[in-house]
Amino acid sequence: MKLFLHKRWIIAYLFILVLCLIFASFYGGPVPFVVLYALLLILPLSILYTLLNYHFLRIYQEIEVHKLTRGEIHHYRVLLENSGFLPIYKMGIFLLNDRCTLYDISDGIEVSLTSFQKQELTSDITCKYAGAYNIGIEKISLSDPFGMYTVHLDIPYSFRAIVNPPITDAANSVLEIENLVNNSGLKSDHLLEDIPGSDVRPYQTGDSLHSINWKVSARLSELVVRLPERMEKRTVTILLQAAQNPDDKYDITFLKKRDFFLEFIISAAWHFGKQSVPVRLIYPSGQIKESIVNDYNSFMEFYSMIADGIFYSTDNIFDQLQKYATTRRDSVYENDTWIIIKEDPQPGEAFYYICD
Repeated sequence: MKLFLHKRWIIAYLFILVLCLIFASFYGGPVPFVVLYALLLILPLSILYTLLNYHFLRIYQEIEVHKLTRGEIHHYRVLLENSGFLPIYKMGIFLLNDRCTLYDISDGIEVSLTSFQKQELTSDITCKYAGAYNIGIEKISLSDPFGMYTVHLDIPYSFRAIVNPPITDAANSVLEIENLVNNSGLKSDHLLEDIPGSDVRPYQTGDSLHSINWKVSARLSELVVRLPERMEKRTVTILLQAAQNPDDKYDITFLKKRDFFLEFIISAAWHFGKQSVPVRLIYPSGQIKESIVNDYNSFMEFYSMIADGIFYSTDNIFDQLQKYATTRRDSVYENDTWIIIKEDPQPGEAFYYICD
């Protein structure tokens, strides 16, 4: 809450109040004291009027989808309702412009509501960051009927959006996926070696003559061809070293870091998933959890929870993950590649580390 006093009207009020006090002191009688008491009651009655306005104000916000994607345009609707009998005059509406853009509603717009009136405002909206945070209206302003003060108040009902990161190739140049995984380990379902292996199948029209296994064909009395070996892959594990939420988890600095963090890990998971290369993801979601992404369905399952699913339930879980990341960084691996992605690196520290 922030209170702004309008000095000109406050000074005028105090000046008139002093004149009435002098007048009542010198002349007495019921009329001067009625005027004096009326002036004394103006301020407390104004405060009461403001409190009642705020108490009876209802603000409902919504978007037509449950989850958004950063940068996409959606339809936003807010319903303002005065459920009391006192009119609300020139109520200011202030938006969270640092994290969303409302195209048809201006920041600081004034709205007046008569007794029991409802008013609807609509606009297209775009969210600027991935994650889960409040959007739309941040606060309102109410003024007393005599213009002596204006108070800014947080709205009674905030609106929290869940914003998915877009699926991009942000991680491709950093991770060098093919160089990481072209070693012994798991076999790909789609990538094949250039040299045929030992598996065979019946010859089909269009097969290369070089792929025919003549010895087996002679023994079986039919033409068979050798199938290429599936390319071998190393197992890959990505550890998501998320930052601990600050006291104000809607702080814009935190939202920017979380946005980059989410986009990068989704890009990395998708790069593996679209090749059907299994990747294990370890991340905090209350507790320390694991997910396997190896195809489109498993990727979408991971993608659907990532925007609001990264958090620590206790400080102890945070400490456990930090110790786990330190242990993994100092280890040596033969058939496994570990990639540690850090949300809040120290100055001069890279946000990712490849352990292989």
